[in-house]
Amino acid sequence: MLSQAVLVISAATLAAAQWPSYAPALVSCPSDSILERTGNPISGNQTLFGAEASYIQNRRTNVLPNLWQQYLQDNATGSTGYDVMQIVQNTPNLGIAVSGGGLRASLYGAGVLSALDNRNSSTAGGLLQLANYLTGLSGGSWTVSSLALNDLQPVYELVAGINNSRSGGWMLDKSLITPDGLLGISQNGDYIDALSADVSNKSSAGFPISITDLWGRALAYHFFNQTTPSNFYEAAPHDEGLLFSSIRLTQNFQAGAMPVPILVTTSRQSEQQQLTNDSTSVIPLQNTAFEISPFAFGSFDPSLSARIPIEYLGTQLSNGQPLNSSACVNGFENAGFMIGTSASLFNAVQESFSGAAFGSIISRLLQKITDLNPPAGSVPLVANYPNSFGNFTPEGGYTFESSGNEILQITDGGEDGSNVPLYPLLVKARAVDAVFAVDGSADTSETYANGTSLIATSDKVAMYMHNYTDFPPIPATQADFVAQGLSTRPTFFGCNSTTGGNQSAIGAYPLIIYLPNSAGAHPGATNYSTFKLDYSYDEVVGFLDAAHEYTLRGFPNASSPNEPDQQWPLCLKCAVVDRARARAGMNRTAACEACMNRYCWSDAVAETLANSTANGDQASSSGKPSSGALKTPALSYMALAGAGLVGGVALLL
Repeated sequence: MLSQAVLVISAATLAAAQWPSYAPALVSCPSDSILERTGNPISGNQTLFGAEASYIQNRRTNVLPNLWQQYLQDNATGSTGYDVMQIVQNTPNLGIAVSGGGLRASLYGAGVLSALDNRNSSTAGGLLQLANYLTGLSGGSWTVSSLALNDLQPVYELVAGINNSRSGGWMLDKSLITPDGLLGISQNGDYIDALSADVSNKSSAGFPISITDLWGRALAYHFFNQTTPSNFYEAAPHDEGLLFSSIRLTQNFQAGAMPVPILVTTSRQSEQQQLTNDSTSVIPLQNTAFEISPFAFGSFDPSLSARIPIEYLGTQLSNGQPLNSSACVNGFENAGFMIGTSASLFNAVQESFSGAAFGSIISRLLQKITDLNPPAGSVPLVANYPNSFGNFTPEGGYTFESSGNEILQITDGGEDGSNVPLYPLLVKARAVDAVFAVDGSADTSETYANGTSLIATSDKVAMYMHNYTDFPPIPATQADFVAQGLSTRPTFFGCNSTTGGNQSAIGAYPLIIYLPNSAGAHPGATNYSTFKLDYSYDEVVGFLDAAHEYTLRGFPNASSPNEPDQQWPLCLKCAVVDRARARAGMNRTAACEACMNRYCWSDAVAETLANSTANGDQASSSGKPSSGALKTPALSYMALAGAGLVGGVALLL
């Protein structure tokens, strides 16, 4: 429950990109209801948030036609043979999803997005600007948010500094937990004290706090732009009041020139539910997945189907109504807290607390939070959100699992196993045609991806998400992904939809372009451990270079494994416009049919792929993880990541 000591200030402050402090504040509630339903889960009559719908319509009308025409007519990427204007008139709807996986996933996602940027002389250039949606989860949320909040700054400038300088950019040479090194006791202590002072303001204002607040403030130092090498340990603002909604104030967003960024999280009903969960993931698949956009916070899952404007996030409601008309909240949507929420994984190691080492570590960490006098009801190991969906009953006979909670417990979006944030891109109202799925997960002993996330997402869609699009056919197990070589190269899933490009039709699904992090010409450059919490400048640039290059390699020939497939740019073009091509009533051209034959997966080709992989015929089989290296979904990644983070904190406190 929020303390009545919360400061009340004018909502007009929201006009600025920076809130006055890390502490949110109470404001008078608007006359209209702030809670919206997203549509009936049974009938499927979904609606987008009004501001999102307007933004996308503006892009479709005023921005995308010229961009798609330029992309399709670019000779460097080849010709599909389609009537370009018919494709443009049936505007393709592209989404890009960047997975979780700590700093490794952040850098892998950044390198891929660099290769998709039309400002680079890239054969895949343009897809970043052509995408309507850019989703991120955990480490991927750090990349997506940093890029959006910095007005779509070119990736190398954003990450490595302008002109690849050794200053500026992301502060990755300083550990997220011990920035002055393991022996830097004084400055490390000053760093944590500064983070704690900001979080203390939130606690003093009566809002629940947890470890996630400290974590979010640390991430802000490393990924946003008010922190520099020269002021890192100084009493500077360090974006303590930066709002996630301020993305809407950036120049590119104002011009409709940026994909809508969306972060993905999941919910925990209670500690008991988590600890008695008998699945291989930390959080059960049936729990509600939430999305955070510059417009709203909520979920299209049938278990909720509701949202709240992000400006009023943190407002406690009962059956859609505020507890009193002066108890609405502004300023809760702190950008650091939002990306900290999407990567809030401390609860994932709860079962290890009984060990002496973990017991000591967690005791110290919890003591740090306890010293800040958190309001009663604060839950220490998850992100705490005053519940805007309290006592809420979804339509269609569904039940929201956390409707009885005063505090909505939000955790890392990958804790249910779906580490690639595809859920927002399966919403029927968004009618996404194609998804570029960037998977930097650590599913194998070599710290590469193997399709685990796609399988978890497919399972959730089939079992629980009845008002989303279908999920395209994929192999049944991680072992199948590996055996067929699909963990080592890009693959198209869902090529053979029968809905004529109508993405809102029953049985429709997007075409997924799956790009797993895998071995290539630069061994060790992109598969660092999730334990790694800092990167040198040379490691950063080497990682970006490798990920950028791997995005452009496609599926090489066995005789030249380090040479890119010369047809990959054209095949990528064929894939992203395939649903628009179907809507236009055009058959695939011979060029695109050849591309689909090369890159599309189906049951019909599974045995052939497995045989060719077993015989070493696939160019990228070097570095292929063995089936014995497979791990169970999510839990192994989360436990490792959590242990690494908590261990780092122990060295600091």
